[in-house]
Amino acid sequence: MIRFSPTETITDTFRTNELNPVNHKKDHNGRFYSISQSVKKQLFAGGGLPKEYKELSETLNGLSIMVRKPAIELITYLNKTNFDAPVTRYVLYGKTGSGKSVSMAHILHYGSSAGMVLVHVPWVPNWVRFPKDCTPSVIHPNKYDHPIQSVEWLKHFSTQNGPLMQKLELKTTENYAWSKRERTAAGSPLSELIDLGMNRAKYATNCVTALLGELKKAAVSKRCRVLVVIDGFNSFFSPKSRVQREDKSMVLPTEFVLTDAFLSLTRNDWNNGAIVVSVDASAHPSELRESPLPRYQLGKQGFEHLDPFIPIEVPNYSEKEFHSQIDYYIERNWLQQPKARTERGRAELSFTSGNHPLSLMKLVAPY
Repeated sequence: MIRFSPTETITDTFRTNELNPVNHKKDHNGRFYSISQSVKKQLFAGGGLPKEYKELSETLNGLSIMVRKPAIELITYLNKTNFDAPVTRYVLYGKTGSGKSVSMAHILHYGSSAGMVLVHVPWVPNWVRFPKDCTPSVIHPNKYDHPIQSVEWLKHFSTQNGPLMQKLELKTTENYAWSKRERTAAGSPLSELIDLGMNRAKYATNCVTALLGELKKAAVSKRCRVLVVIDGFNSFFSPKSRVQREDKSMVLPTEFVLTDAFLSLTRNDWNNGAIVVSVDASAHPSELRESPLPRYQLGKQGFEHLDPFIPIEVPNYSEKEFHSQIDYYIERNWLQQPKARTERGRAELSFTSGNHPLSLMKLVAPY
């Protein structure tokens, strides 16, 4: 058990100077590392940090992420991966608010630092429950496009991978016909495909599909290495959506072109990459939130799609992680009550929050 003096409990052991997540290991467990403003802007401008966490980082004038056991386990796997073998699927699971999205943000930073092309979906339910626009597909019969959100996703991809994509100089392997006049010829830079989608919302969803297919081929031919990171993956298999046809009948997520595209990418029929997804009860309707376990959250169809996969639980804070989090809040003057520096005060915070990360964040908030 970690013990503190009755009056003073802050230590200098809650931070690490190892800022490269590729090097994070067990020695860094429970310690915070800082992410520069430029990296934060590159990786998370289009999403990837929980709203409360992003707002807190802005309030505290800096983004820091705690190195936790689930991320260390995943980084260890990724560092030892045989990229000639079919892609391995990893599924992060745990209670809502336990830190899955923050662990995935850590893994995104890892992928970027390791020189991998990032294919990142910040939160699948945004396409299912909060569609900005959904129209019948211009190419696929009985399917539906997300024009506006596809444009946003392409911008997110471009921001995360811009410098790397310029360096890789990837080109299309197929001819794409968007209309009688508009085409993308084989051998064109992938940037042309991305630019077309960003400038022509009508074709954006199909540009996403084409881009993912091209990245898959590029990985197999060893022209790049791809890291797929999808938060709220189980929402692809949700029995409900807020998208309606003209006759008011519901469009299921399985009828989205984006669903087909990302399910194709998350099959293990390619190599030279890795796939990390999370499942979360909040990605489902309220009646499907009884268990956080992957089998329940994915359902039969989703579970069979990902099987075999490596499950990684994201639990509540350990005692060490709890004290590091409190030390961080105190250092940033977010938690100013003198009792928080005492063993008794911390015991109260631990008991009241249950060491649940989101509950603790809300509990110490000064408003």
